[in-house]
Amino acid sequence: MSLLSELYLAIRAVPKTIYFNFKYFKLSEALKFPVLISHRVIFAKLKGDIEMDAPLKFGMVRIGFGTVRIFDQRRMRAVWHLEGKIRFRGKASIGNGTKLSVLGNLTVGQNFIISAHTQIECRKSITFGDDVLIGWDCLFMDTDGHHILNEAGRKINENKEILIGDRVWFGCRNTVLKGVSIASDVVVAANSCVYGTFDQPNCVIGGNPPKLIKENISWIG
Repeated sequence: MSLLSELYLAIRAVPKTIYFNFKYFKLSEALKFPVLISHRVIFAKLKGDIEMDAPLKFGMVRIGFGTVRIFDQRRMRAVWHLEGKIRFRGKASIGNGTKLSVLGNLTVGQNFIISAHTQIECRKSITFGDDVLIGWDCLFMDTDGHHILNEAGRKINENKEILIGDRVWFGCRNTVLKGVSIASDVVVAANSCVYGTFDQPNCVIGGNPPKLIKENISWIG
């Protein structure tokens, strides 16, 4: 991206960035502008709370920026829908076209990165550890979205929390369903549907159904 293009995007980001920071933070915090908001972010719901669990720095959280060559950067929109709580534990980059819908509690660790065009639907609790990298077109859901009832009319598909360890890399087009727990230092292969518990570190998992693919690995972010 050229310097002129970066300057243009920075200027376009000013109105939403100002509004967002003064909406969620007290004056002394908002003046540091810890969150930068692209003009391509749609504010669907500006409710709930944001907790910054780290020293505030300018631009420590960036939402709606970044480039991925296979996407149309000009027309792709990110969505911010917050009615619950989001906790940032440090630097985070939530890429262009990403949709966040948070009615529960979402926690993201230090150095959290979403490349682009990912959806997070959080109605109970989703926690990401430090140094998590998420490729494009991923989906995280701690809910089924609709109720399933038994013959007595009782709901049988309650929401279940998602727990992701440190240094977990999700390849592109992964779906991560409710109740998932993944240990640290894991790679999730592209185009997998992940459900269940994976408590072994330093491995590659993937597929549908998901399974262990390789052991004793490490990856470089």
